[in-house]
Amino acid sequence: MLSRIKNAPSVFNGTLTELYDGWAKHVLLDLQIVEEFHRQFCAYYLESADPLFLVRMVSGLERGQTMRTEYGAMFRPTDNAPAWWIHYRLFSDQFRQSNSFSSFIESIPCHMFQVHLPVNISQAGWHVAHIFDVKDGNIAFQKWDRNELLRRTARNIHPCNYFYIPKTDWQSHGGDPTVIAFFYEKFKSLYRPIWEDFLSLVDGTPPQTAVVANEFRYSFTGDQKVQHFGPKTSENLPTSAMIHENPVFGIGDCVARYEFSRLCFKADVIEPLRLDDRFCIITNEGTFVMTKREFYETFQNVVDSQSYRLNKIYHYPKAPQKAMQFKVSVNKNT
Repeated sequence: MLSRIKNAPSVFNGTLTELYDGWAKHVLLDLQIVEEFHRQFCAYYLESADPLFLVRMVSGLERGQTMRTEYGAMFRPTDNAPAWWIHYRLFSDQFRQSNSFSSFIESIPCHMFQVHLPVNISQAGWHVAHIFDVKDGNIAFQKWDRNELLRRTARNIHPCNYFYIPKTDWQSHGGDPTVIAFFYEKFKSLYRPIWEDFLSLVDGTPPQTAVVANEFRYSFTGDQKVQHFGPKTSENLPTSAMIHENPVFGIGDCVARYEFSRLCFKADVIEPLRLDDRFCIITNEGTFVMTKREFYETFQNVVDSQSYRLNKIYHYPKAPQKAMQFKVSVNKNT
């Protein structure tokens, strides 16, 4: 029987300690199941002759494609899908039902839209953040040796590297050094029996930021800064094919829109939308229309960027070629 995943708060104004005690700790994984995962993780990746490494996708890689490095090591790129899937499997105590750890790893979805679960941490309103970065700017994946792949895989799928914060305004808090340091200290205590081993796997060192949990204000409201144009649903919104086959597409068919001189993605507008909600960006280079789902699939580099996560805005000097599929002619009066 799956324990209920407690929903994240829709509004909050308090300290980090209050957020943790009242909300976040209730969706964390028990020490016993994390210990079991850790034991099997180490046995598989340290003892297997040819394990499958799951690393965070970088430029030049396609999610879910199995590849080998110049050293012959096998790996598969992912987005944040493993975090949702692994949390569900461990939280629901289904991890122990796996035939083997290798089959468990093989089953992990690499794309967020392949995560088919009855419930998951994201649906409950939580954003999965990381204590140690899953990317470091190194995209020379053919040169990654086994140790590098192990480090990247541990950061990508080990539950000790996940912490959970409310989705609302997650861009402001998920990368905040104080928030990260706070959860580091909590996990160091909660998962103490395996913590040093985990740090060795991820090549991690303690944060330098002092934790002032009772002074740090963690605050957000349910207000959504989105310009709406009447009730739209995924059922009555036109498909991408309909948009791009139609020479003139009405801006009124979008759930939200904004204007900017260049192609720009604003997290305050995009993040509150549902995956199949469509938004419109009016620029000097033309008008771009896409769903939040299409944005995540095509512009993963933007979603993962510090600019988008922390500053809530990311813009291109010139629209990249991959954006041209979303460029449309519009009738501004419709």
